[in-house]
Amino acid sequence: MQQTSKFDQLTPAAALEKLQKNPRVRDIRLVVSADCCPVCAAQEGTYAKDQVPAVPVQGCSHPQGCRCFYEPMLKELYP
Repeated sequence: MQQTSKFDQLTPAAALEKLQKNPRVRDIRLVVSADCCPVCAAQEGTYAKDQVPAVPVQGCSHPQGCRCFYEPMLKELYP
């Protein structure tokens, strides 16, 4: 059984806001699936906290919809 966290249950906008407010997060990576559409593939990468594209990516043409997600890039791993 796959465990989920409270973070997994947030909307993408709420997850992004939480990451942006976290002082341990240096940058935010937009992660795409292996079979993503060209629009999402062009957005893949690491962004400054205030430059991250919105998810779902506008213009996504994947039949299952946008499956991109955010991944934090931390300043430190342990306090």
